[in-house]
Amino acid sequence: MRCVLMDNAIFVSGEKNYGPIIILADNLAEAWEKAVIAIMKGGYSKWVDAPDFKTGSKECQMFIHVKNPAAEPRLHPSAILQRDMAEKYAKNFVFGMEDIEKENTFDYTYFGRLRCYPDCEVRADWPNVVKDDAKRDELVKKLCDGKCNLRVIDQVQMAIDTFKKDPTRRSVVMHTWIPKRDLDKFSPKREKSSSPCVTQIQPQINDGKLHFVVVMKTNDLFSAWPENAYAFTELQKYMAKEIGVEVGSYTHFSVSMQIYQDIYEYANELVNNPVLTKK
Repeated sequence: MRCVLMDNAIFVSGEKNYGPIIILADNLAEAWEKAVIAIMKGGYSKWVDAPDFKTGSKECQMFIHVKNPAAEPRLHPSAILQRDMAEKYAKNFVFGMEDIEKENTFDYTYFGRLRCYPDCEVRADWPNVVKDDAKRDELVKKLCDGKCNLRVIDQVQMAIDTFKKDPTRRSVVMHTWIPKRDLDKFSPKREKSSSPCVTQIQPQINDGKLHFVVVMKTNDLFSAWPENAYAFTELQKYMAKEIGVEVGSYTHFSVSMQIYQDIYEYANELVNNPVLTKK
C-alpha cells in the first residue's frame, strides 16, 4: 500500500488504485476546495454503468475533517450553491418543510428519516435470530398481538436528551436506513426510487464540545457536498446549543465520493486557480 502526502491531503487512492483520500481543513470552504483538487489529482477513474445512468467519474473513499465547521467561510465562492439556498436547505433538514404534503412527495427527506423515523415496537424485543415461520408468528402474537405498534421517533431529540443525562455516552447513533425500502431498488415498485445518501450520524462530546461524524454511502462532491455539509453542521450547531455545549469538529466520511465527467471543466478550473489554498 502506497500512502502519499500532497497538497494538504493524504492519498491512498490513485487513478488505477481505489482507496481513501484524507482531507484536513480549518473550515468548510477550505475543505471543499482541498477535496475537489485532491480527487481530480488522485481519484480513481471509474465508469458508471447503471441501468439509467452512464458516465465517467473521479471517485474515492474520502475522509474530510474540519476543525472549525461553524467558522466562515462555510461556503466556497466557486460553489454552485448560494447562501440563501443553503440556509433554506438547512432549515428543511433540521426542522422540516412547512408544507408537509410537499415533503411527502419525495422518496425520502432527512427530516423524515431523522426526526420522524417509523419504527415498530416489536423490534426492540425481537430475538437476534428467528428462522422458523411458526416461531416467528408465535413471537409476533406474543409481543404485539399480531399488530405493528408503530412509534415515530425523533432521533435528534433523543440524542439531545441522552447527552444531557450522560455527556460521555459513545453510543448515540442516528441513522436513516429502512432496509425493506432502501435495499429493494430493483423491485417494480421501487425501481425509480432513491434512498438516503446519509446513512449514519454519530455525535460525541469531548472537551465540552459536540463533535459530529457523518457517514454517507455516496456523495457528489462538486454539486452536493457544500449544501450537505452546511446543513449537517447546522444540525450540529442546533444540537450543541440545545445540549449546552460548544460546537466541535466535523468529520465527513463518504464511502463513494465522486465528481462526474460533465463537471470536470469546472473542477479543473478550481485545480488550476485555487482560491483558499496554495497552488
